[in-house]
Amino acid sequence: MIKINDEINEICADLLERYKQSLKDNNNIASGNLYNTATYKTNINGSWFELTFILDEAWRYIENGTKPHFPPMDAIERWITVKRIIPRTNNGQVPTTKQLAYLISRGISQNGTKPTKLLQKTIDGADDLINLVIDELYKQLQEEINNEEIWQL
Repeated sequence: MIKINDEINEICADLLERYKQSLKDNNNIASGNLYNTATYKTNINGSWFELTFILDEAWRYIENGTKPHFPPMDAIERWITVKRIIPRTNNGQVPTTKQLAYLISRGISQNGTKPTKLLQKTIDGADDLINLVIDELYKQLQEEINNEEIWQL
């Protein structure tokens, strides 16, 4: 029976690390919750190999963007604080965090947020890792077939 060995786990971990690096490179880390809690699990079920990323729900909004909506002000205020957003002055006055949160919320209510497709881009650009998994599974299958032939003789 084919098993998920250390090599396959390492390749899957590399794919997750590429996604996390993409989040970092594109400045999509605010609280760090998505980045710090991202993990994966693998499964072989019959003829299927499955890799599942376990991600904080924020990934959906980063990946797919959002339709126009008025987000909760407290969430935007926390985001401003965590990201250390420094507002520009307007006629010599700096808006408060609450005022800035309102302006950002209003912009989202009119335009939504843009999708990044970072996870999709990571997967699309991972042919090298996907081929390594296929090669490793093939190698294990070959070994299994060879072992069965020995027992059948």
